[in-house]
Amino acid sequence: MKSSNFEQNLGITRLCEDILASNERIFFVSSLNKNGRAIESKFRNDRIIKKMSKTEIEMFYMQRTLQTSLSKEFDDLVGPLNSIIVQRDTFLELIFPYSKGLMLIICDLDVIPNYLAKKILFLLRDFDWAPKKTQVYYA
Repeated sequence: MKSSNFEQNLGITRLCEDILASNERIFFVSSLNKNGRAIESKFRNDRIIKKMSKTEIEMFYMQRTLQTSLSKEFDDLVGPLNSIIVQRDTFLELIFPYSKGLMLIICDLDVIPNYLAKKILFLLRDFDWAPKKTQVYYA
């Protein structure tokens, strides 16, 4: 039996909340589908996204999706892509492919990127490995 879109969306919402809660230095978490459209977004601080127009945000998401897709083209040759880390002068971006698309995290420069990436990878793997027939309950 396939889970409904509603159940999948609840799972993605919970995943975004868990990632946001995993580190107080994370400003923003967004789950993007394979077309670069936001499925779910959670904010602690939206100062970065507020500076962008709707068109710029869509371009930003599509660019990250394309970058991830192109990087995954080499999975068979050099191994699977776990994450992409982009450092800017003002923030750090962490990008993770997962079963529903990709997860984009924007955080403070003070984080330790590899430590945070491993923590997020565990959350994503738990989400992807959850038995599909298991009933999901939220308190």
